[in-house]
Amino acid sequence: MSDAKEYRFHDVQKCKLCGDCLSKCPEMSLPLETARREKERINKGELSDRVSLSCTSCFDCDDFCPNGATPCETIMDYWWREYGQRGLLERARYFLPMQKLNFRSYVLARLPADEKEMVAKWDDRSACAEFIYPGCNVTTVPYLTKTSLLPPLPVRGGLDWCCSETFFRMGYYDLAEAQGRKMQARFAEMGAREILMMCTAGTFSFTKMLPQRLGVKFEARFKPLVRYLWEQLESGQIKVVNRLKLRATIQDSCYAKFLEPDYISLPRKILERIGVEVIEMPRSKDRMVCCGIGAGFSMRSNYNTLRITYSTVKRINEAKKTGADLICVYCAGCLQMLGSGSLFYPNAPQIYHLLELVQLAAGEQPLRRIYGRVKTVFAGMMRHQMPVLLSSQRFRPEIEV
Repeated sequence: MSDAKEYRFHDVQKCKLCGDCLSKCPEMSLPLETARREKERINKGELSDRVSLSCTSCFDCDDFCPNGATPCETIMDYWWREYGQRGLLERARYFLPMQKLNFRSYVLARLPADEKEMVAKWDDRSACAEFIYPGCNVTTVPYLTKTSLLPPLPVRGGLDWCCSETFFRMGYYDLAEAQGRKMQARFAEMGAREILMMCTAGTFSFTKMLPQRLGVKFEARFKPLVRYLWEQLESGQIKVVNRLKLRATIQDSCYAKFLEPDYISLPRKILERIGVEVIEMPRSKDRMVCCGIGAGFSMRSNYNTLRITYSTVKRINEAKKTGADLICVYCAGCLQMLGSGSLFYPNAPQIYHLLELVQLAAGEQPLRRIYGRVKTVFAGMMRHQMPVLLSSQRFRPEIEV
């Protein structure tokens, strides 16, 4: 980490020690007095293992804080400083974007021939004013784009096209800024003007996090996939020929609450339009919890696979208790995480991406390759991450510009 630049996205002076952040946190739910004591410690730069292990940097607490003190970033500031001093444990390498070998690159090398050919064509940096941006997670499930429901636009993306949200969410602010500036330059060189975003995290990064927090601004306009699907259904461009008569519970994206005011309602409106009854989990919408990957972000976890898996299985169990027929996601990362967790949860509800359900309603048959894909993810994890799970070796990730 460079010491040349200071990043500060929190303001402890605004904190009134009301305790709302940690008591309302759906992961911690601390008793109010305990929450106040823990927050007082955090404000002093003392972060207990209890808080660091429980925090998934989902930013819910920023929403709960009545004083605008951005408590999540107060915790992440601790991570930023400690990561800078100590680096990451070796086991984190396999989950970290931009590494030569990580779970995404492992999957890409083992894609079916048709998908491998698709992804190879996506990594095209020639001039293109309007295109579809898949995001890193769709790059590992590219079959999702095989549908007539998407506009006839080229897809542009790849593992090197990372939106940098993972780095920011870990508190690796310098890496987030470096990757953001790389994408800023790339989009500008391409002449990008209109980008359809298949990734909610990417939408958040390019429209909120990078410009507002890190000063990385983009000239292009970004339209979220869920907004596009809703408009197509509303206009009749997508015709519902098969009302699904299913019950679904929704795994919300951690970033949905920070986008358009009605963003979090859009998946629900889409499901209602195609005949799916939504049964909410207790922790959803503005009290949503992460699909599981957030359990790996903190210094105390460093992408501990056991913690991530436990968090994911716990979320599947919560979904199972609703009695829903399936879990609907609108983030391909959630699709892969919950799909992976289902390997350890007998009789887990089926997991569908929202786009796949709209395909079914429109009379298309989605490819549904997720369960084979997550077995590949698991095989790679066993081969490359588990052998270093307990290693004390550390490394410092970098961004190649």
